Amino acid sequence: MDSSGEALRTSQEDSNRILVLGNSEINGSDNSICTSKYTILNFFPKAIREQFRRVGNVYFLFIGFVMLIGTYTTAWESAASPFTTLGPLAFVISVSLVQEASADVARHRNDKKTNTHPCILLKCAEDLDKSDKKRVRDESVFNGKDIEISLDIHQRSEDESNLPLPKAYTTSVSIDVKNEKTKTVKLAFERVQRKDIYAGDIVLMKSRDMVPADIILLATSNQGGSAYIETSSIDGETNLKLRSSPQIPNDELNLLQQTETLEQAAKRLAGLTLLGYPSGVNAAENPLNNYRETEVEREESYRRISSKSSTFKGMFASSKRSMAYGGSINRKKSKDVDTETYVASLLSEPPNPNVNNYTGKLTLPPGKDGDPSITIPLNNDNILLRGAVLRNTEWAIGVACFTGDDTKLVLNSFTTPSKFSNLDKLMNKTVYVIFFVMIVLISLMAIGAVVTNSNRFDEFWYFGLNKNTTQVWPYLPDLPPPEWETTTDNFIQQFLLFLTLLSSFVPLSLYVTVEIVTFWMMYFINTDKDIYHPKTDTPALARSTIVTDLGRVSYIFSDKTGTLTRNVMRFKRCSVDGLAFGAPIEKKSPKATQEKEEEKSKEGDGNISSEAFHPLKQLLVGTVSIPSLET
Repeated sequence: MDSSGEALRTSQEDSNRILVLGNSEINGSDNSICTSKYTILNFFPKAIREQFRRVGNVYFLFIGFVMLIGTYTTAWESAASPFTTLGPLAFVISVSLVQEASADVARHRNDKKTNTHPCILLKCAEDLDKSDKKRVRDESVFNGKDIEISLDIHQRSEDESNLPLPKAYTTSVSIDVKNEKTKTVKLAFERVQRKDIYAGDIVLMKSRDMVPADIILLATSNQGGSAYIETSSIDGETNLKLRSSPQIPNDELNLLQQTETLEQAAKRLAGLTLLGYPSGVNAAENPLNNYRETEVEREESYRRISSKSSTFKGMFASSKRSMAYGGSINRKKSKDVDTETYVASLLSEPPNPNVNNYTGKLTLPPGKDGDPSITIPLNNDNILLRGAVLRNTEWAIGVACFTGDDTKLVLNSFTTPSKFSNLDKLMNKTVYVIFFVMIVLISLMAIGAVVTNSNRFDEFWYFGLNKNTTQVWPYLPDLPPPEWETTTDNFIQQFLLFLTLLSSFVPLSLYVTVEIVTFWMMYFINTDKDIYHPKTDTPALARSTIVTDLGRVSYIFSDKTGTLTRNVMRFKRCSVDGLAFGAPIEKKSPKATQEKEEEKSKEGDGNISSEAFHPLKQLLVGTVSIPSLET
């Protein structure tokens, strides 16, 4: 963290991440986030340290200790009681600590609200029932009922290894096979808190839901497995962005025009992940993957085989890929028979803050024995970033890739800074100047005191100064001799004495006044009805450390239309094939008064006939609009 506290969050992970779909990486990072600055244990040390970033607080603390030592020791004298300085200083710091605590409590509440927001995970029902802690099913999905499916048990002998089996990634995994090589698995949709999502979990999102983590899209309710997201909380853009699922081979899905129900998608994913095969092996570890040949090697192998035997060529002319690729695999698998059941895995780039790029690889289990696993490259079009909102999509399912502090949104955020207002900076500079002037005056006064006491020592008997300790008081000879001081204070003692005397050069009341004024400014801003948004029930939130800077704003820079203004597109006039639609546009005089301009603005499109624009309405609406599935 830099000195200002505004440091980008970084990830400790620098290598590619390998995830098996359906396997929760509980030992990894959870999905909780923390934007607060303090905890119960470190609040006082850190918050008090922040208070002494103000030079005035350091100054008065030093003066208080000088007064304390001068009052209760004989090292030097103090011109005032230490409590006249330390008392008001303690009050000022206490008020600031209360403001810091209240602001951080609000951060903790927001973090708790975010981390405990309900989310839905696709889990094996057996895991939920056998868990030691209470785990609940989400009643909004299938009324909390489980989904029962049948899956093949992939146990094959060497003689059976050449026989193709039904694909595990078809639309409906329920297979009516009348043999003993099937098993029944129940799936459940579990309701969990957002913080309990881990990398590898299968997450279900509904329309208008915020994406809880960085998620690789696997299935949606839309055609082709696409989804729309709104990323206004990430990049400020309100237009919808299209994201797509990886192009998973799915013959039956194509027959259904690439649409599927939530139940079909859950069944399909179960056949690919640990949800259906808890003892499955990472598909990336398939030994036949090492025998995969490139397209060039396949072509060369085919040409080499074709040139040696015309009979061979005629026999396999219709399946060049099968000869050059599948044949090579079949020669290998006769020695290394694979009896494992493979499940999908994800090879992902390490966590990084780049929100515009993503690279990864999804490895699916082979469609049949003797085939290598299916590898699908992933890019930025396949990932949903945390903070985005699912739109125009009834539901979407994906696998959590990055969670919590590893998400791109969090890695792009700054650690909560300790902001220092311009007023505090100005007061610090002023204190430096005043302190410099005070030091000069105190030095001159201390030098003058030392010189005067040295030159006129004998004349200052009324100060109790006398080198003859037996001499009685002048003019009072009947009284016994007093305890005369035979020496005077040196320069340092005189300096510290005058320092306590002139300590009010820096007004402590200034800091007290600033704290009180800041408190009431925050109160008035938070309760101002003119800056209250009733639709979202959102009042203005004043920041205690920078609220005093509002009066020092001179310029406002806005990045684009829509930040401080409204982007409203109004039809004025158009011409189609020589036919004009809309009222004529009047030329505005540069000397027109503001009242006249406002009057024209209020009139709006009143002169435009809706009937006149009707011929183009359906054409334009059908061209630029996207049908919304949201209610």
